[in-house]
Amino acid sequence: MTTVPLPPMGPGDVRVRMLAAPVNPSDVNIIEGKYPLPRAVPGVGGNEGVGEVVAAGAACVGARVGDRVVPNRSYVDGTWRRDIVSACENFDVIDRDVPVHAAATLTVNPCTALRLLEDYDAREGETVVINAATSGVGRALLQIARTRGIRTIAMCRPREDARETEEVFESLRADGADVVLPDVEGKILRLDARTRELASRARVAYNAVGGYSAQTMLRLLQPNAGSRMVTYGGMSKQPLLVPTGAFIFKDITLSGFWLTRWLEHDATHNSSRGRRAMLDEICALIRSGALVVDAARFRDVPLARLQSTLALDAAAPDRPGLHKILLRL
Repeated sequence: MTTVPLPPMGPGDVRVRMLAAPVNPSDVNIIEGKYPLPRAVPGVGGNEGVGEVVAAGAACVGARVGDRVVPNRSYVDGTWRRDIVSACENFDVIDRDVPVHAAATLTVNPCTALRLLEDYDAREGETVVINAATSGVGRALLQIARTRGIRTIAMCRPREDARETEEVFESLRADGADVVLPDVEGKILRLDARTRELASRARVAYNAVGGYSAQTMLRLLQPNAGSRMVTYGGMSKQPLLVPTGAFIFKDITLSGFWLTRWLEHDATHNSSRGRRAMLDEICALIRSGALVVDAARFRDVPLARLQSTLALDAAAPDRPGLHKILLRL
């Protein structure tokens, strides 16, 4: 951690005092050079967070002192800092009744979940298959799908302790999962009648893991029904394992989704109106209680302890259920 001077404010700039920012897997991947988002070196990590406007230039439109704001991910160079000076149009104002931990994690996981459901033809009464179900995107998918009458099959890695495994599975059912399946490499799942009934209406799968888990998802999708597996992450760091029969006999389509690409297209072709509507919808779901971002699933970490905390986490990369870091700035 270091201290650097802030740039001078222009008439169209705001100064934002950051309140909190999460550490997402993509943040670490960017630092490691494994993510296709260029960053200046030295630079500041972090793609999302929430802050409060503490100063605004005379020509600033859309944000005032005291407003709570979230940065537009592609235009603010790093959120793991105390203060940001940037153009006011690089921030979106959000209501103060959205809790800080939910606001800090608003623009990546819930937005990804909403886009996956909206853009890939997930229909009321049908079933979607979700792996990495305890992730931020996974839990948001479960809860938002429930509001739309979409059924869900959730896949989750078991914990070492049987009681802990059942507690995690029960938490997924509470979030809206109709069925929870253990995601275990090399284990052939035996599907009960309820799971088979749900799978008979499954045309879309959302893959964030890859490897053997993705192969299991393909097994659950219906053949010759326009079925699709959308990959938006690769937590296992393994390539997709796709049997030839998934293409020939089931006619399954494979797609990829990257929220950054969607945001860039929206900014270019829709003047960012889609982004604003998306944020408003998610905030409304949070306020209504339909989308719950559980504060207990975060670890509050001061910025000064970030490096040591990341080192400890890196020493146990395969530990499931590790609570997300939320930097308190």
